[in-house]
Amino acid sequence: MTERVGRPRLGGRRVVLICTLLFCLLGAGPVAALQDWNRVDDPMKGALGLHLGKLGGVGLAYKYPPVWWLNFQVAGGIWNTSDHKRHNVGVELQYLLRQDDRVRLFIAGGLGYFYHKARRDDPPEGEEDFRVSDSLNTGLGVGIEWLWTSRVSLQVELDFTHEGNDGDTKVWPQAGLFYYF
Repeated sequence: MTERVGRPRLGGRRVVLICTLLFCLLGAGPVAALQDWNRVDDPMKGALGLHLGKLGGVGLAYKYPPVWWLNFQVAGGIWNTSDHKRHNVGVELQYLLRQDDRVRLFIAGGLGYFYHKARRDDPPEGEEDFRVSDSLNTGLGVGIEWLWTSRVSLQVELDFTHEGNDGDTKVWPQAGLFYYF
């Protein structure tokens, strides 16, 4: 029989620290670079990057605008060792509320699935050697994306996330770093 336990929590302090460090780096961006979301000759239709969040997924990310005022984002990752099997995927839709040359303000809705299978040190006799925890998270939030250079953007969100494994609804930050092509 497989025992289900709560997923280890992503440290809120770690996420806040990462976001703070990324914001400190914002001042170091090149000032002279052409920074504009609204260029007609280069609409920057897609982006690849890294994302960290309980709603939008953790790992490699892809972002695409089906129409100029709506972004579709998917992110996820797989981490496996002999004792741990982890994977996740998150999907978000981001509706643009405001866009100027360098900043986008948006509301987002999303769904994230997280899975972790861990080997147990001393399982009781007759029980399986693995513990499984998974969570299907849903949520809504608000975010901002800042075009740091002519191709690199930083995205930060605050989402009300309903965690499927324990039923709690909490505010969780998310962050992403993207390169537009």
